[in-house]
Amino acid sequence: MLFAASLTSAAATDDAGEWIAFACGGCHGHAGVSAAESLPSIAGFDRRYLARVLREFQKGVRHSTIMGRLTVGYSLQDIALLASYYAEQPWEGSGTGADAGTIDRGREIHQARCEQCHEDGGRVQDRDMPRLAGQQPEYLRMQMLLRRAGTEGMQQPNRMREALLALSDEDIFVLSRFLASQD
Repeated sequence: MLFAASLTSAAATDDAGEWIAFACGGCHGHAGVSAAESLPSIAGFDRRYLARVLREFQKGVRHSTIMGRLTVGYSLQDIALLASYYAEQPWEGSGTGADAGTIDRGREIHQARCEQCHEDGGRVQDRDMPRLAGQQPEYLRMQMLLRRAGTEGMQQPNRMREALLALSDEDIFVLSRFLASQD
């Protein structure tokens, strides 16, 4: 209760989004650049995409282990401020490399299965989809496995699940390493 009241009073200042982001820094990094292999970086993401995702966590529409519990105390204004703060932060990729064979094979899979929506090697993002290029590789792998299984409870385009159904676990591993290497 005190935390929620503090967020509301912080919303009156210019740095309110940054102030709210302190609660997120342990997982996503204060400026939105995750150092954890299984957690996404969110710096530089489209603010509309981030706000929608946070509202989906809050409403329980998007599966989470902790995000749903964290976002319950946020007002719509808090979510807008937080999304704007992270959207203004510069993107910084994971810096994950891969051997040439993995990159070549991953590029082939991406071109055949993913490029139509996740253009420019996964660099394109907008209000409907996040940037994949340069993201943490283990996070990408886990998300693709969840979407392929259809158990994550998220509303994804059917074509995404269909594209992933055709891929083996090894293909998904290679694809995740390729995307992570594409800063």
